[in-house]
Amino acid sequence: MTTRLAEQARERGFRLIDAPVSGGEAGAINAALSIMVGGAPEDFAAAKPVLDVVGKTIVHVGPNGSGQTVKAANQLIVAGNIQLLAEAIVFLEAYGVDTAAAVEVLGGGLAGSAVLNQKAQKMLDREFEPGFRIDLHHKDLGIVTAAAREAGVITPLGAALAQLMASARANGDGGLDHSALFRGVERLSGRTS
Repeated sequence: MTTRLAEQARERGFRLIDAPVSGGEAGAINAALSIMVGGAPEDFAAAKPVLDVVGKTIVHVGPNGSGQTVKAANQLIVAGNIQLLAEAIVFLEAYGVDTAAAVEVLGGGLAGSAVLNQKAQKMLDREFEPGFRIDLHHKDLGIVTAAAREAGVITPLGAALAQLMASARANGDGGLDHSALFRGVERLSGRTS
């Protein structure tokens, strides 16, 4: 969203914010979304009571367009965490480790994360019922890639993640939960189950 668009909206008596969310379906159902809001401070203040209905963490992150930028960064971090978790589980399985026990101990240390808590069991069970689909994450990584290029920022891991997400789609996993990146790691490792 451009500042110009926001100015045009204000001239017509409208208030404009961009407010992408994170937290998935569960966050929406439980009114616990994390909402990153871009816009004028007064527009954020006017919208906050509505956002409070669906969100738990609601933060004004800058002018119009900033919400989308923070959402793109969120998706980059989430994709990286999911990919690394998938690689770790395939690695552990290759050595015959009790993966459930390994995930438990990893969750108690610095490796612990919301991604580990929410996605590890899906990988262990090979259950990829869609929550946030690979197709959508692929779209978001396209936004990251384009925005990084526009800003002149180099995101080598982001580029690799975009390719891995594209590969998952090409292999028919687009409709699955993004934790199905695990299937790509298995394919690359010759360990499909």
